[in-house]
Amino acid sequence: MAASLYIANARLVRLGVGDALSPGGVLVEGDSIAAVALTPREEAETRARAREVVDAAGMVLMPGLVNGHYHSYSTLLKGTQNSLPLEPWALYTAAYGRALGAEAIRLAVLLGAAEMLRNGITACLDHFPHTRHVEAALTAHEASGMRVAFAPFMHDVFDHEFLEIALPPAIRAELEAAPRSDAAGAERMYRDLVGRWRGHRRVTIVLGPNAFQRCSRSLTDVWRRLGDELGLAAHTHLVETEAQAERGRALWPGGTVAEMERRGLLTERLSLAHGIWLAPDEAEPLARHGVTVVHNPASNLMLGSGRLALAAMLERGVPLALGTDSSNSGGPHDLFEVMRLALMLPRLEMRDPRAWPGPRQVLAMATTGSARALGLGGFLGRIERGQRADLVLIDTGRAALAGAPVTVPHLVQHGGADAVAAVMVDGAWVLRDRRILAFDERAVLERVAAISTELFADARPGIQLAEAAAPYFLRQAW
Repeated sequence: MAASLYIANARLVRLGVGDALSPGGVLVEGDSIAAVALTPREEAETRARAREVVDAAGMVLMPGLVNGHYHSYSTLLKGTQNSLPLEPWALYTAAYGRALGAEAIRLAVLLGAAEMLRNGITACLDHFPHTRHVEAALTAHEASGMRVAFAPFMHDVFDHEFLEIALPPAIRAELEAAPRSDAAGAERMYRDLVGRWRGHRRVTIVLGPNAFQRCSRSLTDVWRRLGDELGLAAHTHLVETEAQAERGRALWPGGTVAEMERRGLLTERLSLAHGIWLAPDEAEPLARHGVTVVHNPASNLMLGSGRLALAAMLERGVPLALGTDSSNSGGPHDLFEVMRLALMLPRLEMRDPRAWPGPRQVLAMATTGSARALGLGGFLGRIERGQRADLVLIDTGRAALAGAPVTVPHLVQHGGADAVAAVMVDGAWVLRDRRILAFDERAVLERVAAISTELFADARPGIQLAEAAAPYFLRQAW
């Protein structure tokens, strides 16, 4: 018989039933929610079925937040270059990334997990560039206690090639010495990973093309074929900068989205990070095919990339999710902060406040919407019978939430790590009484401190190349 636990006397965040919270309790059996009790009679009957009871009086029980776009390696790169636009910034993050070894990747994954768990994030989509270290990353994800959709990169077109940046031959040669994916190797990697990880309770393999414009036709053929044959979700970047959008329109009739549709890549299994420079008419095919757009407002602002037309996406019925992106672009992996940005930014351009996106909409983006991006739509993000038991207990007695009865708007506007008291993933506590149980957080922090100086020293030659190349990207007339 599966272990059973009843979380009693909580106030439940139930999407779709209004702003008020529902007094009640939740029965967890194994990895799933077995029952939701909302009346005194249901509570008594459900409590009687449990082997263990946790009294959550004074607390809110909410679905775990889901990070729909995240790069785990970046957690070791806090404080590095983030005062440039995306394309020259990417030269620096790639330089640091090439200095990461397997141990650094392991630590980066666990460091990110510690940060996310403390912010009430139970699942993430890790869009992972460093394919030589997939085993180190997956082993760490498994140890983290979190749920992860793991999307290793494939790409074989560099930004300077796609954007036709005029570079001196020596700089171009150095940049082009970086590894490129080949179609056969990428296919072998994905097939091997799926064969070994399919059926894992918390780890899902996802196709991870870096971006459509960074993949040759041979790679997009692998993307389409494996998606269709193996039923894999796919995750990629999309028109993150104006330069990318303009170049896409110059290369492909109708632009990037139209070309993706012609190649059979738009499906409900696809999620697209950013989409800032989507043209108004490009939302229609995304909505028609059920493609999810993952909004990353913090990194969009930090890199000066622009603002997603969130209200227009909502109006056109495009499925939406939320992500934190990289530590060295988006900042903290805090979906409460990201929800607030998603809530506020559209107000700058919308005269009618009745049309502003609301707290329930952005909370849905950070739960069920991002679950869809991970390929777990229908299984994750709600407090309902049959959903995976990924849950967060919020202490309403903390200063930020104190002062008024908690509602969904109150939680979205004032929630944060300070109020996260406990986190459950797949029916198991991974954080309790604000202490991480899944792994030794202190040991990770100590080891990170020990390797940081070495990491930055190893990255120095790559940083010098980035410093030499960046001015040519900045002077490009886009």
